[in-house]
Amino acid sequence: MAVKAIFFDSGNVLVKEGFTPGIPLFEQKLNIPKGLLYQSCHDRPYWKEFTLGLISEDAYLAKVQENFKGELNIQELKKTIYENSLPSLDVIEYAKSLKPKYFLGIISNNPKEWFDYFWNNFGWSDIFSSKSVSAELHVRKPDLKIFQDALNKAGVKGEESIYIDDRAEKAEPAKELGFNIIIFKNLRQLKKDIIKYL
Repeated sequence: MAVKAIFFDSGNVLVKEGFTPGIPLFEQKLNIPKGLLYQSCHDRPYWKEFTLGLISEDAYLAKVQENFKGELNIQELKKTIYENSLPSLDVIEYAKSLKPKYFLGIISNNPKEWFDYFWNNFGWSDIFSSKSVSAELHVRKPDLKIFQDALNKAGVKGEESIYIDDRAEKAEPAKELGFNIIIFKNLRQLKKDIIKYL
């Protein structure tokens, strides 16, 4: 069945997310024991709530701050995360080259505020015709509902679609809906792997 739609993950595919590199920099700057801030930002129930759109960015950052007795400058932390979130320009340009022939969409586990920042500042709104985001749908990959939402928005079947993600455990379940899956490593590998489907 001919491919009609191509869907991209965001983190570490379309954007070099600022969370992983930014937090260690912040730990160093403030002499916070290595890994402690990352745990407070990521390995807590409120991270999942944030990515599901159940709490706002301000509420999330306030919860992170509580781990440090209110002494953490959360505005500086926020700035560090945003400044270290960089568009993957080569992949974005490649996606742009696919736009004339295919429906392009994004399927992402992302907090609303962060995704909106990427969407509005990295040129995604000019390239992608749909977005299925965990914070808007209140489900996260690998839940099939997020993938089904993407298919519905594109008006295609799974067999007519490709999904590109850097994490196999988030992508592989989409095969149940018929998606063709590519695990992203770099642009060169993506171009090589995608040929067999197009």
